[in-house]
Amino acid sequence: MSPTVEKLNPEQNTAVNHLHGPLLIFAAAGTGKTRVITHRIQKLIQAGIPPGAIVAVTFTNKAAREMRDRLGKLLPGKNGRRQSGRGMVLATFHSLGNRILRDHICELGYHLPYSIFSADDSLSLLAEIYTEKKMTLENLKEDRIQTLISFYKNSEEPRETFAEKQTRVPADFFLEVLTAYEEKLKYLNAVDFDDLIRLPVRLLRDFPGILQGYRKRWSHFLVDEFQDTNPIQYNFIKTLSADKKNICVVGDDDQSIYAWRGADLNIILGFHRDYPEAQVVKLERNYRSTARILEAASHVIANNVERAPKVLKATGLAGELIKLYAAPDEVQEAIYVSDTIKTSLIRRRRKPEDFAILFRTNFQSRLFEQELRKRNIPLHVVGGYKFFERREIRDLIAYLRLLANPRDELSLLRIINRPVRGIGEKTIARMQSLREGETSRSLFDSLALIVSEPGLLPGLKKEAMAELVEFLNLIEEERKNFTKNKVSASIQGLIKRLDFRRQFLRDGDEESAVRARELNLQELVNMAAYMEQDAQGEEVSLFDFLGRISLLTADDDDAPGGRVQLITVHQSKGLEFPVVFVAGLEEGTFPSRRSVEESEAGLAEERRLFYVALTRAREDLYLSYCLSRRRAGALVECEVGRLLSEVPTHLLDVIHAEGSEESPPLSLADRLSASRLD
Repeated sequence: MSPTVEKLNPEQNTAVNHLHGPLLIFAAAGTGKTRVITHRIQKLIQAGIPPGAIVAVTFTNKAAREMRDRLGKLLPGKNGRRQSGRGMVLATFHSLGNRILRDHICELGYHLPYSIFSADDSLSLLAEIYTEKKMTLENLKEDRIQTLISFYKNSEEPRETFAEKQTRVPADFFLEVLTAYEEKLKYLNAVDFDDLIRLPVRLLRDFPGILQGYRKRWSHFLVDEFQDTNPIQYNFIKTLSADKKNICVVGDDDQSIYAWRGADLNIILGFHRDYPEAQVVKLERNYRSTARILEAASHVIANNVERAPKVLKATGLAGELIKLYAAPDEVQEAIYVSDTIKTSLIRRRRKPEDFAILFRTNFQSRLFEQELRKRNIPLHVVGGYKFFERREIRDLIAYLRLLANPRDELSLLRIINRPVRGIGEKTIARMQSLREGETSRSLFDSLALIVSEPGLLPGLKKEAMAELVEFLNLIEEERKNFTKNKVSASIQGLIKRLDFRRQFLRDGDEESAVRARELNLQELVNMAAYMEQDAQGEEVSLFDFLGRISLLTADDDDAPGGRVQLITVHQSKGLEFPVVFVAGLEEGTFPSRRSVEESEAGLAEERRLFYVALTRAREDLYLSYCLSRRRAGALVECEVGRLLSEVPTHLLDVIHAEGSEESPPLSLADRLSASRLD
């Protein structure tokens, strides 16, 4: 046994040494699941399993990078060198699906290269469909049709069955919009994010030779965060591994908090039904939090009925009592939290990055941001304005997507007049009208036709025609550049040719803002260069780079260091901090009113969300709620949230608001019991 394996605790060791057959690992919060997964991969390779036969799947690029880094340190090579298990597939579900599509999408009537549409791109397509149906964009928002289509694509139900079951819009209308949406995607030679799993599943189902090829290549599968899987993701990995059943899944049903985006808790809880022979290992020794924090979290989650029994076991100190603050209102709550952080920075010499403020919904962040700024405390609002959402980045990526896929009309329409060329909306509308009755001609082909036969668009000004000619020449020449040169160098050349600086000045930007936007564009060049470096001599195509970009944009950006993190509980999953504040623990905020009113399952998920929040803290935990809060401009009284009332009072150190003599109501549960007795 290697020295690294000897350091594992008995339960971790059992999981690591189970090499063949199905294995279910229940990994409670802070119990070292990533360590177990990486050591298990190490053990598989040491046992003679080729790295190329191993597939490890997780949900975020960040988690995949962390695993890859840890494996690089665990796998010793010859002469003291280290290897990273080269050839092993370590990917997200969606990047694994994209890998399969790149090899076989032509079997489904697409061609290479294809575009991967973001959520914004998909919404634009749906807006186009609604406009064609003489419906307003307000209808699109109210119908939540984008969410419905996503749920359908992840459900594995026949479209007619799903259409009848959903109650948001009439079934016939849903099917009509879905059909139009899928036809437009196919016409544009594009897939959306859900298709990155749905289409590979279809390939594996309809083309037995493709399935057998992957089964021959891959023999051992590991799935991280298994509690977050939806039905089609589970079917995807189950189909690939069905012949040998060497499947190891790792997760914690108590941290299943994504039902709203299709995750199915019953998949992890029902794993034994598909694999009755599976070995089950429970990791319960927590290496993160103090004993008091773990006791609070365990008491809360024990109120959920549908869960695999497990108890967090502390390996560290008892720790401080959990601080509870009942704020007069949300302003005073933000002031208390900010003052507490300021005091700790000075007296305890903590660093800003030691702190995280967690809340249920994004709207709560504003006051905390305001008060922290007043005290000159550096902060970062996680999920704020992200790199790939910046206009200049979206413009440059649109050029790259059009170079790779001329049928990508969303990208074409975005950049045909950016930087400004004098090609207005009326001219574009006339170009589009040329395609009426033509089912195969793309808009890009129409532009080329207009240039070759100017009479097709009478009245087009010479200036506009000259701009069209220059635009088409630019696309043709740059496409050749990308086939001859490295992607990073080609992007650099494209940026220079497009002269974005002129457009930024035209937008009215100050010199400092122009420079910042230019640096943002250079960051795309850097990303391409890093990708080429990681490829270790293998060619990186524009299609490869765009695939990496598309998958990154769906991931949360890494938070910068040196700042207090303001973050929703959903976004905090997988993170940990020395000091955590969980704010807004009044009824209707956390738990949210909608979740509680919808069903018992909604309340159970809110409880799991609170459990996740509590277990982000390593050393100090602060809880707070408001006695009153402004809603729609009016100040309304609040009740202490039922989740907070489930924390044992002996674990709490109650802090009174300045000038308050009254103890805050600690146990809503007691009042509910009293009302039942009445």
